Order: sequence, then C-alpha cells, then structure tokens
Amino acid sequence: MGKKIVLIGGGGHCKSVLDTLLRNNEYDEIVITDNDIPVDSTIMGCRVAGNDDVLSDLLVSGFTDAFITVGSIKSTKVRHILFEKAETIGFNMINIIDKSATVSEYAKLGKGIFIGKCTIVNADAAIGDAAIINTNSVIEHECVVGNFTHISVGAKLCGNVKIGNDTFIGAGSVVIQGVRIGNNVIIGAGSTVIDNVNDNATKVGLVK
Repeated sequence: MGKKIVLIGGGGHCKSVLDTLLRNNEYDEIVITDNDIPVDSTIMGCRVAGNDDVLSDLLVSGFTDAFITVGSIKSTKVRHILFEKAETIGFNMINIIDKSATVSEYAKLGKGIFIGKCTIVNADAAIGDAAIINTNSVIEHECVVGNFTHISVGAKLCGNVKIGNDTFIGAGSVVIQGVRIGNNVIIGAGSTVIDNVNDNATKVGLVK
C-alpha cells in the first residue's frame, strides 16, 4: 500500500501546502476534506473526499497521515479544533517542508508544521506544533516560534527571538535580535519590532 495523506481544509493555504507535497513527491495519494467544497471536486488534481465527517473512514482506508491546511491570521481557533480532532481520530500529524527550504539539522521541530518555499530555519531554532513558516521567511539561530504561530511571507526573525503561541507575524516584518513577543499577538505587515510585545497586542509599523 502506497503512502496516503489527507489535507484538512481546501482554501488558499491548502494550495501552497499541496504544491509543496506535489513537488516533494512523497505520497502516492492525496485527498482533501472541506465543509464547503463539493465532493469529488478537484484541487490541483487532488480529489475532495468530502467534509470532515469522512475523516474516520479515510483513516480506516489507509490515509494514516494528515495535515491541517486551514490558514490563520487573526484567529487560530479553527486550526486548534481541527488539529485536536485529527489527533483524536488517530492520524499521524506530519511536518511538510518544501524541498527548497533550508532547515538546520540542529533545529527542533514539533509536529504539524509547514515550512514553505525558500525558507531558512537556522541552528538551534525551535518551531512549535502546527506553526506556519511561510514562503521566503527566515528563522535565525536560537529563535523560538510557539505553537500555532504563523510567520508570514518574507518575515525575518533575527537571532534569539522568542515568539509565543497563536501569534501572527505579518509579511515582510523584521524582528530584531533578542526580542520577546507574547501569545495571541498580531504584528502587521512590514513592521519593524525592536522591543518586546506583551500578550494579546496588535502592533503595526515601528514597534518600540
């Protein structure tokens, strides 16, 4: 039996993840579940198997790996619910790393992580469960990225940055070395963060 995986969520983030899966060519069969897309539709050549109610049946039929392909910006609630549901059913929550990414062998990765195209994760960095490390972002040495946190396109974390859980770092942002950012924080696109940010904050521009 060949390797099979189910992607949970069929929106835009799914397309980025699916493109990486197809490029990596590690799975013989990929299906997608989504509550709003008709059964037997296709996304980039992969079949929509149904809504989330079919997940248990897919596991029984050999789809032992799963990945959450619902994205997040303002809230990670849906990702949390789906991740917990998939784990409870019994899926293996894998990491998906684009073959163009550079991930140090000394980095520490949780589970359910997406690392996109041309991304760098450097030595002694730690990435939490279900984090999204998106296209062309940089996670430098000794950085910590929390669970369900999203590092958006082109964002740069300099050395020894610590970011909490459920936080969003917007596209093109720069966080300078040693900064601490809390849980449930939103950093707007193009920001420069030069000082610590407490939990539950929204910051844009020069953050000091």
